[in-house]
Amino acid sequence: MTASQVDHTQEKNTCLKLISLGYARSNRVRLYGKEVQLVSDPFPHQEGGIAVEVLQGTESSARTIRLPLSVLQVAGQAEKKRSA
Repeated sequence: MTASQVDHTQEKNTCLKLISLGYARSNRVRLYGKEVQLVSDPFPHQEGGIAVEVLQGTESSARTIRLPLSVLQVAGQAEKKRSA
């Protein structure tokens, strides 16, 4: 397995863990101090990190927001605890 395959598998596992933590399509969460409606499940962002598509307030079109590092760290810690 190459390093990029390992990274992709790790990102996929992080996305699945984030879904189980409530960052799933149709849920409302607070990101960067604002409440948003998730319109996608988490996915690897092309510029790095994990992102979601969101609607905020009365917006009619979705936009992509990268998840904060603190959220990704919580998902990573939960993954480690589960495997230990």
